[in-house]
Amino acid sequence: MLLLISAGCMVSCHKEASNPANNWTWFGTQNSTVYNYVLINANQVLSNSDSEELHIGVSAAFIDSNNHQVTVVRTLLVNNQLIQPDGDSTYSYNYNFTSGEFNKGSDLFGSKVLVTIRGMDDADTVTSSVYVPKQLSGTIAAYPNNLSLSKGIQLQWTPDNQNTWGNVLIQLYYFRLLSQKADSTLPSNISTISLTTPDNGSYFLTKNDLSSFPCNAFIGITIARGTQNEAILPLSRKRVYYFSSASVSTPPVRLTQ
Repeated sequence: MLLLISAGCMVSCHKEASNPANNWTWFGTQNSTVYNYVLINANQVLSNSDSEELHIGVSAAFIDSNNHQVTVVRTLLVNNQLIQPDGDSTYSYNYNFTSGEFNKGSDLFGSKVLVTIRGMDDADTVTSSVYVPKQLSGTIAAYPNNLSLSKGIQLQWTPDNQNTWGNVLIQLYYFRLLSQKADSTLPSNISTISLTTPDNGSYFLTKNDLSSFPCNAFIGITIARGTQNEAILPLSRKRVYYFSSASVSTPPVRLTQ
């Protein structure tokens, strides 16, 4: 977990969208020391209509150690689901909840997922068990459209006693376009605030936590937890990093006094 913690779990590069977590950069994909990785990412988006969106997917990339180019492996399986390479030799698979894959994707939360990678040949195979953290549901009770800067808000989520890190990451991020549309005097950029707190299911977001954001700004709130481990292919000796992430995000929230 040292790499995960030192990198702040995830680096936000939010765009103006209701699901900003889909636009995040997982640190392992940009870290030059991480040549080969498999990421299982599960995000839940809350809404004030009491509906929830789930976005669950797998992404992966592998580097040829001789020419340092992105390459493919013979086989990548996640819980026996074959993941095919894209045209650029990277891998991506999204569980499509409109085509009957709801249970298949949502069952990944709080479970150990088997990832099989077959490299040069059948003997160059490694199968690893990767834990995907539990779903963080009910993060904000009675989801608010507005959030008082002076009063703050109580955040709540479902703890995960199998979270070996023992913490969650809370991120507060700025929606520039929405904010400046509401108030043209608001700044073009405000740095994302990252807070690490024990995974005990509760955190009070205080006035001090919100102090970087001005009145009338729109922000999003995300809570995330993740795991990191690794394996080595027996013949090609590729070191593969496994990352899993579970997170929950709010749509934009307007800040008031």
